Amino acid sequence: MDVAKAVASSPHPLTKEDLIRSFKKSKPYISNAISQALQLGLIEIQNNLYVGSERHRDLIKRSDRSQLYLPLREVLQRYPPFLLYIDFISKGYPSKESSNMTRGIFRIQSSEEIVEKSFRKWGLYAQLIHVDTSGGLSIPEAERGLPSEYVESLIKALRAELQASIFLIETMSQQAFVYLTEKKIGIEDLSDALINYEIDPKTSTYKACQTFEYFLFKLGEDVKANVSTCNGVIEYADAIRGQNEILKNQLHLCHGIGGLRNMAHHDPDKETGKPWSFTPQGAIISSLIVPTMIRSLYLYWKEKKQEF
Repeated sequence: MDVAKAVASSPHPLTKEDLIRSFKKSKPYISNAISQALQLGLIEIQNNLYVGSERHRDLIKRSDRSQLYLPLREVLQRYPPFLLYIDFISKGYPSKESSNMTRGIFRIQSSEEIVEKSFRKWGLYAQLIHVDTSGGLSIPEAERGLPSEYVESLIKALRAELQASIFLIETMSQQAFVYLTEKKIGIEDLSDALINYEIDPKTSTYKACQTFEYFLFKLGEDVKANVSTCNGVIEYADAIRGQNEILKNQLHLCHGIGGLRNMAHHDPDKETGKPWSFTPQGAIISSLIVPTMIRSLYLYWKEKKQEF
């Protein structure tokens, strides 16, 4: 985080040599810190030089040293391998077993020891996990000793996002979550939809349905459906049905999500000439049916399970 702070605070891009000169640490230590900061998206490479991540630069610059766990927490909650690791932790698995399963599922090449140590120390520093009295790891329910209203507000938002992410992984299944990750489909929009369904119901519905559209497109590619000529959820679902990879009742539900997608995204309605308004009740239903249908379609495709 000190490396990320230095890069974010610099008015110009930095070389590796610049960073080595900035700290009284060994070259391998700084090289490892740079590597991890790049891996997590805290810094970026531009023209072979290091610059701060556009998404996280401002928070890193504003944070004093005691608050640097906040930007790390923010990136970890969007880092799929770590999310799966703490999902296993939340289900009662020890750190070593959680990291080993995550390492195998994501095909991580680093050693068991390095993976477990990285996940555990990242989580402890970011205050996403803590050590209980028996020496095991758990997910803390509350934060204490927050130094400012700004930090308190941010930590509440991050806590809500983490809870939503864990809930989504459980709802869609860990297998489907890994599939989405491999297809470079994030669950951030689904998390946001769950968190903000009361505040902005229409946008929440749109974000949830858009994630489902991305999923259907990638699923269609994998089952050899001609989705490249299709537009939208309904046509993607019809094409996958043509490959016998969706059951008729699943197709009906996909068409329903396609209708929700059109209502949330295309204004005005063609029949009335007026836009649709969304209630929080409609938004939460949309936000829940999407991960449920991702699970249903994935499990039928992979295991021929009929589950909803």
